[in-house]
Amino acid sequence: MNMAKECLDSPPCDLSIPEIPIWLQSHTIKKHLTSYAAVSNLKKYRRAAHVCLWARQEGWSQFGKLRGAVMMQLRFDGTFGFPGGLISEGEDVVEGLNRELMEEIAWNPAVVPVTWSDYYSTQVDSAHNLVLHFFIKQLTLGQFCDLEKACPQCHEYGMEVMGSVRVPLYTMANMYSGLPAFLNNKFTSIAKEQLLLSLYHTKLLSEEEVKLAILRSQAEEHRRTLHK
Repeated sequence: MNMAKECLDSPPCDLSIPEIPIWLQSHTIKKHLTSYAAVSNLKKYRRAAHVCLWARQEGWSQFGKLRGAVMMQLRFDGTFGFPGGLISEGEDVVEGLNRELMEEIAWNPAVVPVTWSDYYSTQVDSAHNLVLHFFIKQLTLGQFCDLEKACPQCHEYGMEVMGSVRVPLYTMANMYSGLPAFLNNKFTSIAKEQLLLSLYHTKLLSEEEVKLAILRSQAEEHRRTLHK
């Protein structure tokens, strides 16, 4: 595979733990967050890498203000997650991530590779002996739209991946439809937390908007539980 040299370089030595605001420090996020260096010598742990691909988008739709496009995918098990997957034994994390993207969303790393400069965080899932690396990659809106069109051509389409989806970043007039409703879907592993961290990191939404989306999502989930 022909990739930009940056993809194949060793990871930088300063891949530290990202700062996360207190209001976003859920049990799932905070407990298992660690530095990249801290997991380099873990034995008998599988490695996985996923990426949040996003682009800025201006304007309005009939449903609300457009902030940006964020790609997730519907998986074979009916859950939502980010593109990516397991890294092979001895494979570089970034090279393995680009390979997975080629298989899942028809990604072309020769044109726009994911590199170490896109790295965001590392978490350890001790229960499943799994190390999870997460990247956040900004695209132009044109690149994002081209990728959406190419997704059905990928090798895993219709098998491991059922299709790509855009995350609704607005909240409609009923104060639930849109992002709050999307957050009540089923997500694989820590993908929901990774989505919230991505929205915070990219500043596609303000801190207050992310907080309100979480609260409205939780309130509706609680209401449904009471009426069962």
